[in-house]
Amino acid sequence: TVQGILQMYYEFEEILKEISGMDKFSLHPQGGAHAVYTAASIMRAYHRDRGELDKRREIISAAFTHPCDHAAPATAGFRLIILPPSENGYPSIEAVKAAVSERTAGMFITNPEDTGIYNTEIDQFVKIVHDAGGLCFYDQANANVLLGIARAREAGFDMCHFNIHKTFGTPHGCSGPGLGALGVRDYLAKYLPFPTVEYDGEKYYLDFDRPESVGKIRQFQGPAGVLVRAYAWIRAIGQEYLKEVSEISTINHNYLQKKLQELIPEIDVPYAPGRRRLEEARYCWQKLFEATGVSTTDIMRRVGDFGLQHYWTSHHPWVVPEPMTLEPCESYGKEDLDEYAAVLKHIRDEAYSDPEVVKNAPHKCASHKLADESALDDPKRWATTWRAYVKKRGRT
Repeated sequence: TVQGILQMYYEFEEILKEISGMDKFSLHPQGGAHAVYTAASIMRAYHRDRGELDKRREIISAAFTHPCDHAAPATAGFRLIILPPSENGYPSIEAVKAAVSERTAGMFITNPEDTGIYNTEIDQFVKIVHDAGGLCFYDQANANVLLGIARAREAGFDMCHFNIHKTFGTPHGCSGPGLGALGVRDYLAKYLPFPTVEYDGEKYYLDFDRPESVGKIRQFQGPAGVLVRAYAWIRAIGQEYLKEVSEISTINHNYLQKKLQELIPEIDVPYAPGRRRLEEARYCWQKLFEATGVSTTDIMRRVGDFGLQHYWTSHHPWVVPEPMTLEPCESYGKEDLDEYAAVLKHIRDEAYSDPEVVKNAPHKCASHKLADESALDDPKRWATTWRAYVKKRGRT
């Protein structure tokens, strides 16, 4: 009775297989971090079946890789080794070689990371980990710049994921609802969550008979609405224009970066001087902060007064001081980028002429400034559910 939506799930998986080079996908994960946790669970099952899980307890990752690539493997029971960036903005090959051992379960890494710098040595990273007996997971949350250009398979990865609500979201889903599609090579397909959507040549059906699966990671498949939108978008633009998406993402970012650095002399772009970023960059407001006391979080709140969004600082710890990470991708036109740059220039000027206006922002939007932002870093002082709130209040 639901052949239409099952067909979409099945065909969308086939599309993702072609884009990534993976052999099988799961559309269960609710978002990117959920897909990373599923990958960690599969990695755990793989080493368990080989009788090596007791000794293979270490995951290698990088400082600028998305924090879910640290947190999810840790949640799955692994110990993390986080490699610092070299002058190129990503770890050196020597650092990777020094980190691997007989205890290595695998590597979780983003490329490009949020610096926007593409790691041209990524296949060598993968080979080093494979030679040590580990598996490699590719976080492709930044895939808007890779479509039709580079695939996870050719870099040697065993698993990868896409943020469907972002890379195929037009524009980005902005934190949800999300769908984190997880792709694996054929030797890991048996571990994917159940049920999978299959096709026998006449009918689409759900396959629950997967005895080696890591089990269900949520009630069912990821949000159908996100999938339908992404499926329709890909079918509408076709293979040829997926590559153009990546080209426009690169052009948009590089235009915005050049514009910002022309308008705002205080903005720095650390690491790999002179090298072009791809679809984003991690900027640094440290010079402005030292001159005016206006921080990147002040600027982030002030941006909201102009009706804009998509201002991100960085995950903690801040390796780049007073960071700003912008990723326009393909969704925006030149006028949008010019407006965004003009707003940041205006806020920069306010930082010198009237810094309190920026520090006390926002003034014109529904959100507000927290009286004590340190509360966000103390789980004893907040509750994300009513049940947690009642428990902390000591009520029954």
